Amino acid sequence: MAARIARAGVALGALVVAVLAGGCGTTARVEPPGRSERTAPADTRPRMQQVAAAWEGSAALKQWREGFHPLGALDWAPPGGFRSEDKLAAVNGHFELRADLPADPPAAAPIRWAGGGELTLPLLSAREAYGQFAQPKAPAGSERPVPVTAVRLGETTVRTSRGQAQVPAWLFTIEGYDTPLAQIAIRPQELPKPPIEPLGLSGGGTARISGHSAGSPDTASFEVTAGHGSCDGGVAVDVLEGTDTVVLAGRILPGKEPAPGQGCDLAMRMQNVTVTLTRPVGDRILIDSESGAPIEQEARRG
Repeated sequence: MAARIARAGVALGALVVAVLAGGCGTTARVEPPGRSERTAPADTRPRMQQVAAAWEGSAALKQWREGFHPLGALDWAPPGGFRSEDKLAAVNGHFELRADLPADPPAAAPIRWAGGGELTLPLLSAREAYGQFAQPKAPAGSERPVPVTAVRLGETTVRTSRGQAQVPAWLFTIEGYDTPLAQIAIRPQELPKPPIEPLGLSGGGTARISGHSAGSPDTASFEVTAGHGSCDGGVAVDVLEGTDTVVLAGRILPGKEPAPGQGCDLAMRMQNVTVTLTRPVGDRILIDSESGAPIEQEARRG
């Protein structure tokens, strides 16, 4: 394994600042007219270094390496994509089941990794798997649903935090397509609990990152979602890359003073910020600096 990031006192990786494009917003506190207090830009580097050092060699990182944590999008699409007449229905989850769902699948099945090792976990029923991509019933007047004509238990290949794996999957035959829709039949395990306390109230000027769109381990550029107040100038994201971790810190940008006689509302503005790494994310875990916790992948269909 490549050399791990050194602990405190040693550089933990390249610090890359990814500044978002556009977006004005405001701070989350209401300010009386005439008050000029504003959130100062945060120095995120010390906290990112602490978070990276806490994760290196931790039980949480071991759990990430040894558990079942898929990387990349789990939404299926046929080779070449859906035909134009089916695309909207598929994105909206409008499918029509014309086959019986197997009633008595095995209670559990193994995941097998290409690099060796396996893990046996409980199976989802075919009905549970179908419900993850299909709406119970298409609304009246909506587009023609896509027919599902057969269902069987099989396998699919998935990239995970410990490499490529063969994973049990429910295979749904879609009318007019040669490749079945593969829905993994095992629920991913919970993300590990952080080995460091959240920043809490001491993290003035920082923004928690709530999700990411890194849909493939091969990507080096993706979006993260962070919130800011209505009088702030938006969010920028600082990045600390290491061998096993990528720590992301949301930084609140200073905003403009509200007009005389006006304050800042309490609404949270959510913003997508583009992050570009120096190399693909691979099997590294993405961590939010403020909370110290893994960042969940967001489902972005369509």
